[in-house]
Amino acid sequence: MVLHTSSSSFHEATNVKGANEELLRNSSIKLEPKLLSRSQDVKVTADVRGNLGPIEVIKQANAGTNWIKDRWQAASDMHGTAIKGQHWVTLEFPSQSTINVSKVVIDWEAAYAKDYRLEGKQTDDGDWCVLYDGNDNSQEFRRKVIETGQSPGVKFKMPLHVIHTIDLHDILDKCPSLRYLRLFINKSEMGWGVSIWQFDVYGTDSPIQ
Repeated sequence: MVLHTSSSSFHEATNVKGANEELLRNSSIKLEPKLLSRSQDVKVTADVRGNLGPIEVIKQANAGTNWIKDRWQAASDMHGTAIKGQHWVTLEFPSQSTINVSKVVIDWEAAYAKDYRLEGKQTDDGDWCVLYDGNDNSQEFRRKVIETGQSPGVKFKMPLHVIHTIDLHDILDKCPSLRYLRLFINKSEMGWGVSIWQFDVYGTDSPIQ
């Protein structure tokens, strides 16, 4: 007995197969955001050394809890006396890939800032592109704030952590394919030298072709 397959059935099967293959291709290239900044391959620098932990503590694989050693602070003494001027912290990601930033989480100590910018660029000599400006009221909806703990440095109520989460998922096209991300701090909100426990960057990374 010979089975005959109509040409229409063959084309329908071929179209379904093609559609499934296309779906698989698209799903395979879709990258989910992940934590990018705690890698040993990420280099971190700052404009000042400060009086507490080195700047590298802000990207520890496991965030520290030691009030002295596990945070960076732009201060000159244990009274929190601010080192004058604006300050910056820069993350340099590996040269073999670029990143697209979808979220940044800054875990400040009580000595936090609100007036700061998040900026990115593709090359060392390129221009900085502003992803977020904390001094722009129209962008305030992007920043969520959570305060936790009690600072051991004062006797009155003062948070140990002031966590800023900045949502950037809908502006990926504004500053795409970055290699450098900078936190540029204009001024401290509390008057003390700004202090950071952890600086986490989430997004996707892609190898440079």
